[in-house]
Amino acid sequence: MEKIPILRMGPFLLVTIQVDLYDRLALNLEADLIETITTTGAKGVLIDISVVSIVDSFMGRIIGNIASMSKILDAETVV
Repeated sequence: MEKIPILRMGPFLLVTIQVDLYDRLALNLEADLIETITTTGAKGVLIDISVVSIVDSFMGRIIGNIASMSKILDAETVV
């Protein structure tokens, strides 16, 4: 199964999505990213979606969920 890499750069996490997201991959990214924020204590998350051709309502909701959960964990999210 594909996995989107989450890179740590100091106190920040960088997520570069270089494939089209399908629902299962987006849900796995959400879970992996929240787990990584928790374990690393990251203060910020940068999500690069410039390669993604279409962001539908489900993807928008997942990105919103990531931002909300990150804020609860004291990390700002930039898309």
